[in-house]
Parts: sequence; C-alpha cells; structure tokens
Amino acid sequence: MKTLIVNADDFGLNDAATEGIAEAFLGGSVTSTTMMVNAPAVSKAADFAIRHPALGVGLHFNLTWGRPLSPAQSVPALIAPDGCFLSRGQLAKRLLLGRIPPDQIRRELDAQIRAFVSLGLDPTHIDSHQHVHAFKSIFSAVAARCKEMDIPIRVPWVSDTLTGGVGRSVRRYVLKMLLQRSVAPWRGKVAWNSGIGSVFDIHYGGEALTDDHYRQILAPVQCRNFELMVHPVTSAQAMNGFTTIGDVSEAEWRYLRRNNLKILASELGFALGSYRDISL
Repeated sequence: MKTLIVNADDFGLNDAATEGIAEAFLGGSVTSTTMMVNAPAVSKAADFAIRHPALGVGLHFNLTWGRPLSPAQSVPALIAPDGCFLSRGQLAKRLLLGRIPPDQIRRELDAQIRAFVSLGLDPTHIDSHQHVHAFKSIFSAVAARCKEMDIPIRVPWVSDTLTGGVGRSVRRYVLKMLLQRSVAPWRGKVAWNSGIGSVFDIHYGGEALTDDHYRQILAPVQCRNFELMVHPVTSAQAMNGFTTIGDVSEAEWRYLRRNNLKILASELGFALGSYRDISL
C-alpha cells in the first residue's frame, strides 16, 4: 500500500498557523508538520507536539523569513542590512553568483537543529521554507545532516502529471532543473519521499476546497511515499506580513479540520503516515 504523508509547513510561524495545523491533526487529516524554530509561536508549537507524540515533527529549515539564530556576524552572506534573512529572490541571486559560503549555510542549519532539539523534540525529517534547499549547496548541507541523524529529507519533486497556471509551470521547471543537480550525489545515501503535491498543482480558483480538489492531486499518484504539502491556518487575515497564501491556507484549514482526507486517502489506496515511515 502507498504511504501518504500529509505534512503541514510553518508550524510555529504564528498563532493562526500553529492552531490551524493542530486542529487539522486533531481532525485526523494532518500526520506530519515542520517547525520554524525562529518564529514567534514556536513554544506553543513545541508544547503541542510534546503533548501529541503521534504527530511527526520535522525542521522547516528557514533562510528567508525573520532573523537567523546564528550571530549575525557569523552569517553575513545570509542576511540583509536590517539583520533579517534575505528574500528568496535575493538568496537565489547570491547562491547563483557563488556569494554564499557553504560554511555559513551549515552554521545556521546547525543553530536551527540545536534550537529544535532544545525544545525537547527530535526531528522526524528536514525540509526548507520556500524549498530553498533545492539549491545544491543548501541541499548538500541538509542532506549531510539528515544522513548523520539518520532521518529523511523532503525532496520537492516536480510532477509531470499536475498542471497549475503558467507562472507555476515556470517555477516548477526551474525547480526541476535545480533538483537534477542537487539530488544526484545523495541517491542511496539518505532517505526521502518519492513524490510531492499540493493544491498549487491544480487549477484552484479560490473556492472552498473539497474532496474533488484533493482527488485531482492524489488519484494519479503511483509512487511509494507521497507527501501532500499543506499550509492550514485559522485566519487568512492573521497571515498578512507572514505569507502571501493566506486565503488558500484558510481554505485548507476549513477542509483539513475534518477527516474527509483520511477517508479519501483510503479509497485511493493510501495509508496515512509520516516521515517516520520512510527509510532507505
């Protein structure tokens, strides 16, 4: 049977995201999440995770939101003049120009891993905010730590069967090209998911999400370990200044707080699981 990992990103980002993920887990849909350890609601997120050990919790390695956990002087290539992380576009430009030393990436990654463990948790896996670990230098840093810790890494694979808009298609093409270089050296050395999808891979127009939307994502899946990436939040308005996908995220929360997805997954031949269920 295929394994479906329903992973909610941005645990701890703020109260709306943390509560939305918690409610979706309690509703029986979300099985896994990844936590941003430099975000405002991380203590609330960690407290919930400790009280609900069935929820798989990984590290959402973050290089594009908020401030680093490393001393600013030790990671100058990763930050803007205001001391905050660069935007994704700025980070990408510096990476492509070779202007970010790998040791600074490793230093911040290690700081975030230490912060995660200090909360009383062990990460089930590592992924990254806005998929920045698709870049080879970041992927290598994350994969190396995953290998050392014997945990999986999320690979944001690009599916050729899902559609989405033109802009989305261009971004997926770029992501696919980046991953071809990043993943190859780590095959057989670290465990990872064999597929990934989200509502951003279908023609979603902002209406209420239904079983049919998720069926479009899941029905074509044939791979062994598939991640459904979700971002449930209790209030789109509360996400202003945090993310640009608040409306979609609130729609996801309204759907995922019920157990419809668990029933749909079973109908489509999936067993719900987490990254604990993935190994080499």
